Amino acid sequence: MASPLLSIIPARAGSRGIPRKNMRLIGGKPLVGYVLAAVDGAAVSDRLVVSSDDPELLRWAGSQGFETRERPGHLAGDEATISEVAAYVADELDWVGDVAVFQVTSPLIGSGSIRSAVERFQAADADSLASCVREPHLCWYDEHDDLVRARPLFGARVNRQYSRPRVLRETGSIQLVRGARLRSVRQMVTDRHQLFELPVGESLDIDTYEDLALARRRIEQGTVVMRLRANARVGSGHLFHCLQLADELHDHRLRFLLHDCDPFAADLLAERGYESRAETDLRRDLDELAGGAANLVVNDILDTSEQDVLVERSLGFKVVNIEDLGPGARFADWVVNALYPPHLHGGPSVACGPRFATLRDEFLHLPPKVTRREPERVLITFGGTDPAGLAVRCANLFAPTANIDVRVVVGPGSTGDGLPEAVTTLHQVRNMAVEMAEADIILTSAGRTVYEAAATGTPVVVLAQNAREATHAHIGYDRGVVFLGIGPLVDDDHVANVVLRLLGDHDLRVELSHRLQRSIDFAGASRIGHRIRGLMRGLEP
Repeated sequence: MASPLLSIIPARAGSRGIPRKNMRLIGGKPLVGYVLAAVDGAAVSDRLVVSSDDPELLRWAGSQGFETRERPGHLAGDEATISEVAAYVADELDWVGDVAVFQVTSPLIGSGSIRSAVERFQAADADSLASCVREPHLCWYDEHDDLVRARPLFGARVNRQYSRPRVLRETGSIQLVRGARLRSVRQMVTDRHQLFELPVGESLDIDTYEDLALARRRIEQGTVVMRLRANARVGSGHLFHCLQLADELHDHRLRFLLHDCDPFAADLLAERGYESRAETDLRRDLDELAGGAANLVVNDILDTSEQDVLVERSLGFKVVNIEDLGPGARFADWVVNALYPPHLHGGPSVACGPRFATLRDEFLHLPPKVTRREPERVLITFGGTDPAGLAVRCANLFAPTANIDVRVVVGPGSTGDGLPEAVTTLHQVRNMAVEMAEADIILTSAGRTVYEAAATGTPVVVLAQNAREATHAHIGYDRGVVFLGIGPLVDDDHVANVVLRLLGDHDLRVELSHRLQRSIDFAGASRIGHRIRGLMRGLEP
């Protein structure tokens, strides 16, 4: 049977590095409140006591329902140790069970880690335990206060991301000891001691103002849930759009919720270092993903329903919808429609146009487009799935043409069946910007690929996959785009004639290239990120 546990939160008034550190506000709550919440949430304490010489801190802790004990002056100075404070409290309470000390200066510690540490200690053949974290950097030991004679605490010099560091740094956030040993030897660390490894994300120990600023960023940062759709029907555009926004919002907690996604979506996110979960029940999923001072969900799934958006708002999430013409859009805090004209969904909470177009990093800082007088390459790319079969159709139009290098990008949701042998097929293109920049003409659909083509300056001929795509606002000649209409309704001769004439007109291709490059300013992701940060701070869009 486990011994009863006395949990002590030592929180003196003085601090050499940061005056009155324990009562500094983070996210509207004193620093001491975070460890109290974590220990209380772990539900491991038979008795939980706050020990301090600070009347204000004692009043605050008492007002939150916690037991407080006033600390004597001789244990409140810089020279007093945690062991002395813990032994004093244990003596004062005549405690006969185990004793735990949880440091106020570790506000990121989680209840789960506390619970695991206590369970480990209660089952261990040891008299004390302390939390630690692995030190990933190459460390040296200066035994003689002489840098020339310092010796390494590592063997081979290997890249730290490929090694498991052997140096363990004590965090001080969790300390456990048998009560009898503490009261007899007056030390938290005994000769029968064990270590408990914490996740790196919970290991922060606040000693300096820089540490305090880092804690504020970690605690006050919001959680952004990227809710996206990516499958063989709609392609991977929504997935890449969310990844671009994730890069812009890297200072927030980022979570990916997969709504109607094929396996390739989770695989790509894992490759980029992001965790994801499949959506099963929106309310439960968002409730489990929420965290931090503010929560926001980005719906990048095309048209939303009223029910979904109202569920999100009822859970306290701010809501941003992408390219949404559905009934749920009117309940969102902000709608970003970079592809649609304002008249389709106008209003103060809707942002439209190329100023909000996002581009992957590969499309940034490209060299100026060189328009060759002797064109030779046509790039055909119709998205991840190409539901109208436009890639195969266009490839067969131009494959027999002499002196034209036809290259076809086969998306993850397409098999490429039916492509002629004379064309070059490209699977899993790693750098689409290079392929587009080296082409003389791009044949594509009316989605975000047009913005990517604009970034490279390569003239683009557009066939819409469907009637919805034909409403997009960025496919006009004023922006340098040659729009032929809805693909299934445009005959082959018209497509072939336009492309061949364009290949033969150098001056027109130069003009189109200039118009395309002027149509986009590469700051779309930054604008969206700025608005999202404002929403999470409670500002109006």
